[in-house]
Amino acid sequence: MQVISSQQAAELVPDGATIAVSGGGYRVVPESLITAVADRFAACGTPRGLTVITVAMIERGRGGKGGASSGLNRLAREGLMKRVITSSFSRASSNELNMLIGANKTEAYNIPMGTLVQLLRATSAGRRGFATPVGIGTFVDPRQGGGKVNAATREEICRLTSLEGEEMIYYPRLPVDVALIKASAADARGNLYYDREAFDHGTIELALAAFQSGGKVIAEVNRLVETGEIHPRMGRIPGRLVHGVVVQPGDWEDEQDPVLTGAARADLPAPAARNLPRDVIARIAVSRLPKGAMVNLGAGLPMYEVPEQARGMGRDDIYFTVEQGPFGGWPKVGGVSRNPEIILDQNEVFQFYEGGGPDVSILSFGEVDAQGNINVSRFSGMLPGCGGFVNIVHGVRSLMFCGTLTTGGLEESHGPDGLHITTEGRIRRFVEAVEQITFNAQRGIAEGKQASIITDRGIFDVRPGGLCLTQIVPGVDLRRDLLDRIPFRVEVAADLATLPAELLTPSWASPA
Repeated sequence: MQVISSQQAAELVPDGATIAVSGGGYRVVPESLITAVADRFAACGTPRGLTVITVAMIERGRGGKGGASSGLNRLAREGLMKRVITSSFSRASSNELNMLIGANKTEAYNIPMGTLVQLLRATSAGRRGFATPVGIGTFVDPRQGGGKVNAATREEICRLTSLEGEEMIYYPRLPVDVALIKASAADARGNLYYDREAFDHGTIELALAAFQSGGKVIAEVNRLVETGEIHPRMGRIPGRLVHGVVVQPGDWEDEQDPVLTGAARADLPAPAARNLPRDVIARIAVSRLPKGAMVNLGAGLPMYEVPEQARGMGRDDIYFTVEQGPFGGWPKVGGVSRNPEIILDQNEVFQFYEGGGPDVSILSFGEVDAQGNINVSRFSGMLPGCGGFVNIVHGVRSLMFCGTLTTGGLEESHGPDGLHITTEGRIRRFVEAVEQITFNAQRGIAEGKQASIITDRGIFDVRPGGLCLTQIVPGVDLRRDLLDRIPFRVEVAADLATLPAELLTPSWASPA
């Protein structure tokens, strides 16, 4: 094993290279290697013209805030980055990567997370490419843009094909010249371990794709250990693949919190008695979950609020899972879980999801249209990307999409007598036609899926031809607060029911 500096590592990245960078958010991110590449470019103008592949957006942000001048944003410089291929972008539109894309200063492709990981795996296995039905009828379908994000992006990186009569999207292999990856530790033989990480987020796929492409694998680790010091099951990447190791002792914030990595368990504090609209929506969603259900949670409201409301409601029968890898425990922001029971790798997770493993998936929505189509990838001037959303909705049969009916200055209060809207939101989230289709509702319904949209004012079922309002929140005026806020016709169920008023306040916050 060769221990090198981050500066030496950066010198191994040639002009025009395709580099694969590990991480999701701020976890398993080789921040010192990314910084060294950016600093080298700033100092001497090289490496130039890089194609950058990441499984998901990398930045030191939280809940859509912060992250500037970190992670992929460090590489978002004109001339340095020629192309980026990833499943998600920054939720902060002003961060460097999104600004570069918006200015057409780099090509950009948005590929579903599970598809990208499986494509890298196909590359490492020496296959010519990867074909999947995931994404047919969405914005990654070649007939709807093929995942291209801006006007600078012209080359097709996927095409339509068929297998035994089924339409597929085919992606040619993605050779990788250099993989910049992160691990907790390296031993004397160069084996890499993940004993202090909350997930490894497909890092093995990046490393194998580079090695099998004849490229180099450079690992940033927090520490060096003796061979045999860490249980082999904590190892993910054999030393045979690793060209060099950079030692960077520090971690960032809760990156290696043992309660999140599974190294320790803790009694969690009682959930907060907060009662924002998103909390009410989360309680409604939890109330609809069957006992003992395995539930996938998407980013945003589902991952942040649903676990806390479930805890408050005493629903410890629910088995949660998130796409980053944790199964069991109580998920929180960033794709991690407190007290996880097991942690799978990305390929394993998406095998399970695309095969329909979870009983229910609870996801956010950015826009909803008259057909029930859902957009989470690009809306209102924001470019969050699809993440693993497209893979999840492809396989899971029962889907709940959550969000407020309007946003932008919305102020509401909830009490035993119902919902009171103080200030209506400026932005309508129900629109005639979504900007991008991230879930093709009518296709999904035709394939036998059940889909509902849970808002602060009522619940809509997605049916052939459009939406039907089936339940309404107490205190909501059907015409003024709901139907007049939707720019298309919505069917109202003849047996329209009123949701239980007790869902509007957290029962664990009530006086004894």
